[in-house]
Amino acid sequence: MIQMFIESLKNLVSKPETIKYPFAPSPEPKGYRGTILYNEELCIFCDKCENICPPGAIKFEVVDIESGKKQYNYNPYLCIYCGACVDACPKAEEGCLTQSEARTPVMGESVIKDPKLGYFINEINNPKEVEKKWRELEIRAADSREKLAEYKKAKRAAAKAAKAKASAE
Repeated sequence: MIQMFIESLKNLVSKPETIKYPFAPSPEPKGYRGTILYNEELCIFCDKCENICPPGAIKFEVVDIESGKKQYNYNPYLCIYCGACVDACPKAEEGCLTQSEARTPVMGESVIKDPKLGYFINEINNPKEVEKKWRELEIRAADSREKLAEYKKAKRAAAKAAKAKASAE
């Protein structure tokens, strides 16, 4: 009993062991990795980040078949924040893909609304709705890639036919 009383007195005068959350931020551990930030102006659309992403949180959708223009889409709720995309990006040192120190948005919070970041969702609060929209995007992205491949194949065939016609004349 006396030992408990002594321990209580020690606790009254010693520094608290806990942090003052939410009034003070919790310390970030060494090696902390935050959300992925994207800079469209620097991107060369090489698809390396999409191909290396383990959970498939990055998808490129071809939005213009003739020019081959792609749109970057990033799902922060699917991302595991491993940093593989940043490591694979040839333009990462210039700031195309970076990993911020900002925390991941909690489901129900709105994510950063800057369209240049490539966030595919803005204010979807329902996880099932997020999943549904992402699956729709995956299908659109795959279809757009197939259409682009068909377009390029037809363009090469037309160029080959024109070259054969020119050499025959």
